[in-house]
Amino acid sequence: MSMMLMDDLFNETHFSRFSSGGRTNIYGLAVVETPLSGKIPASPDFPSSLLSSMPNDNIYDIDNHHQHLPTSSNDNKYKHVFASSFYGVTCLVSAAGYWNTIELQLDKDIGEIVSMDSFYSDKTGLVLAFTTVHVLNNLKNTTEVEGQHQFMLRIYSINDLGSISCMEDALFKITEKCQKIPLTFTPMQLTHTLIRKTCNNNNDSMSELCLLLCGTDSGVHLYTFVRGFEKQAWGEEAVQPYFPFLSEMASLKSNTILSLEIFDIGTKKIIAAGCQNGILHLAILQQGSNNNKEGNYIQLEKPQFAPLFSPITSISIFTTSTSEQNPGDVHMLVTCAVEQVLIYRFVDRRGVKCPIQLRECTQHDSVLCSHVMDVDWDGRNEVLVGTYGRELLIYKQQESSGEGDDDLTFQLIWRRSFAHPIYRIDHLDLNQDGLDELVVTSQYGIHIFQPNLHKAKELLSQMFEELDHLRVNYVNAIL
Repeated sequence: MSMMLMDDLFNETHFSRFSSGGRTNIYGLAVVETPLSGKIPASPDFPSSLLSSMPNDNIYDIDNHHQHLPTSSNDNKYKHVFASSFYGVTCLVSAAGYWNTIELQLDKDIGEIVSMDSFYSDKTGLVLAFTTVHVLNNLKNTTEVEGQHQFMLRIYSINDLGSISCMEDALFKITEKCQKIPLTFTPMQLTHTLIRKTCNNNNDSMSELCLLLCGTDSGVHLYTFVRGFEKQAWGEEAVQPYFPFLSEMASLKSNTILSLEIFDIGTKKIIAAGCQNGILHLAILQQGSNNNKEGNYIQLEKPQFAPLFSPITSISIFTTSTSEQNPGDVHMLVTCAVEQVLIYRFVDRRGVKCPIQLRECTQHDSVLCSHVMDVDWDGRNEVLVGTYGRELLIYKQQESSGEGDDDLTFQLIWRRSFAHPIYRIDHLDLNQDGLDELVVTSQYGIHIFQPNLHKAKELLSQMFEELDHLRVNYVNAIL
């Protein structure tokens, strides 16, 4: 397969520069799915419309719009983007036919944002979490040392979205409520995952979302939401009952975890942790019975590890196919700071024993991020890699020429150069047209790439033709 031209896959349609010269990092992008859509009308200069979350700067009066906004249906889910840059957060709010850009102007006293995450569930509501670092200065009558760094986990949330009509309204209100949790370590990646908790004396269990925070103490800290009669708050729990593998890593004081990936497929949970010292750790868990109180998962075999001799910047575990019914093989994409990208094939069966290297990535400085999506709508996932050398590379899995697993290869099919280093990649349907946009955060802003609509139209026409052909054959067969 030859290299595709840039416009064969995507066209860049929008760039939002971070305000006040802010810059992002490898933990500075999150996509959240909520029952709320964007509803405030787009300004004439769409897609660069900019709203402020500060009350005195609102371009639109939300309260006056409530009577004109249709009620959101819980049957629909809409994805939105959060991107952090030092002291601020840029939000891209998905709407029908457009998106709105909102700047959350957070109090600068919080310091700089280190990492962020966002999610929604019926129990927690909408959650936007940050880790921050603040330098203590001008101290008086305190035991703290001037110039010392203070780290904090800040969790903004709206527990009940029932009275909120649109996503913009939620963003204008979410900063009103914040829980602050002091940290005794330097925070790294912040993410979330599902855990199973025992909810009564009968050992019944239920799934709920928790926050996971990696830190320089070699640990992974787990936070859950507790809803009581008098208090609703996030609190830290021991990670061992849910993820013994991560607890063991912390006890060994092996190294700081820079990248953590937890992937669920069927009854298995695959956990991969990439460390600053270049060691890749892997564990595979199997869901147990309801009588198993240890997070309801059992470790299948001894954890594996592989030395990569370079800080591990990202991990993406993915399936060959986009089909939920037939996902295909499971592979793991690992990127390293010193120009190295590996794909561990059949990771659920062969662990870290079957790697191949994407050699083109070694030509573009440090590799900072990775992502997986179906870029050409053929039902098979492609691999995306972003580098400090300002290159975005897309690889496609090639059909095996033989019967053995070792024939599986990935070929570079698309590349694009940027003006600045690439820190994060994701995808979602921003304008609700049924096609996912590609979102790339570079050092100074957010790039939005729209898929090739002509190619999409051609594929849709082919599908209609095939369906019509099947219909004709079916009618002829029953006559």
